Amino acid sequence: MNILQVCNKPPYPPHDGGSLASYSLMRSFVRSGHSVTLLTMCTAKHQLSRDDRTELSKMVSLFTVDVDTSVNVFRLLVNLFFSRMPYNAERFVSPGFNAELSRLLIAKQFDMVQLEGLYLMPYAATIRQHSKARIVLRAHNVEHEIWDRIAANESGIFKKIYFRILSQRINRFETASIDQYDLLVPITERDLTTFRQMGNSRPAHVCPAALDVDDGLEIRLPEGLPTLFFLGSLEWRPNQEGLLWFTEHVLPAIVSLHSGITLHVAGRNAPAWLAKRLTAGNVFFHGEVPDAKAFISDHDIMVAPCFSGGGMRVKIIEAMSYGKPVITTPIGAEGLGVKHEEHILVCATANEFIEYLDCLVKFPDFYRKIGQSGSAFTHDNFDNMKVTAELIRFYTSNLT
Repeated sequence: MNILQVCNKPPYPPHDGGSLASYSLMRSFVRSGHSVTLLTMCTAKHQLSRDDRTELSKMVSLFTVDVDTSVNVFRLLVNLFFSRMPYNAERFVSPGFNAELSRLLIAKQFDMVQLEGLYLMPYAATIRQHSKARIVLRAHNVEHEIWDRIAANESGIFKKIYFRILSQRINRFETASIDQYDLLVPITERDLTTFRQMGNSRPAHVCPAALDVDDGLEIRLPEGLPTLFFLGSLEWRPNQEGLLWFTEHVLPAIVSLHSGITLHVAGRNAPAWLAKRLTAGNVFFHGEVPDAKAFISDHDIMVAPCFSGGGMRVKIIEAMSYGKPVITTPIGAEGLGVKHEEHILVCATANEFIEYLDCLVKFPDFYRKIGQSGSAFTHDNFDNMKVTAELIRFYTSNLT
C-alpha cells in the first residue's frame, strides 16, 4: 500500500506519547513493506533538526511545512467571541499546509491517508477533492473528554469558565467530524465505545500505541532505596497537574517513611514556573532527556498520577515494557486493559499511593512481581509488529 501519514507535529524524535504512537506505526508500516509518505507540520515547539530529517528520510518520503500554532492571546479572544470553531483546532488550519497537501495528493496516488488526530480533520475536504484514497482518522483521544476533565479540575473561576466553553466547542467539532472519514482507528476499546455513542457508523479498528518489546527481560532490583521517576510532556496540562499533586500530597509522606528517596522528573517544554517548582527537596528536574529509554532504565518506579486526559498513556506502557513497576490513577490506567496489583498499581487517593509505594520499597518480591507481570503484559498486548499487522489487515479489507 501507499500510505500518506499526516501529522500536526513531527513524530520524531518520539519524545512524548503522541509522537511515539505515530512513529512506531510509521516504522512498522515500512518494515512490513509498505510505502510511507510523511507530511508533518513543524512548529516553534516541535521542530526537526537536520539529523532528525536525515533519520526520517531513511524510512519515508518526508515533507514538512512550518506552521505557527503558538497560543496568541489576541487570536484566542477573537476566536472566543467571533468563532464557533475551538481554538485548539483553529490553530492547525494553515493555507500553506493545505497547499502542500494538495500538491502531494495530485502528484502521487495513495491508498490510505492517515490523519494523526482530530485537529487534522479540516483537511478532509482537500483530500476528497484531490484523491480517491481512504481517509483514516487515527484518533489518539476522545478530545472533548480531556477538556471536560481539565475544566472539572480547574479551581480558577475564569479558567474554569473558558475550559468549559472550549470543551463544549470541541465536543461539537468532534461530533461534526464523525463519519467524515472512511475508517476510524481509535487507540482504545473505551474510546471506540464513546465514538459509537457519538454516532460513528464507519468501519473501525482499535489500534493501541505499541512498542518494540523484548522477550525474557530480567527484572533488576534496585540497589538500596529505589528512585521514583516521572516521564512525560511537561507542556501538557494533565501532566503538570498530576505531577504537582504528587509532589505536594504524596512525596513528603514517602520521604518521611524512607529518608533519602528521590523523584526524578524528565519531559520536554516545561514552563519556567513548573521547572522552578521542581528543583527543591528530594525532586531532581532533568528537563528534556536525550534518551528516554536510558532514563527509564536508570530509575526504578514510575509514578504517573493523571486526573484528566484521555486515550492511553504510552509512557506507562513503555515503562512496563522495561519491567518497571508503575503506580498510577484510575484515569492513568484507562484503556490499557491492565489489572490492579497484577500488572500495575492503580490508586485513587494520596494515602493509597503512599501505601503501595511503601510496599514497593519494603518488599523486593512484590516489586519483582509487578515488574515481571507488567513486562509480560506489554509483550502480549502491545508488540508493535503484531499490532501493525492487524491494522494492515483491516486496511486491506477496506481498500475497495
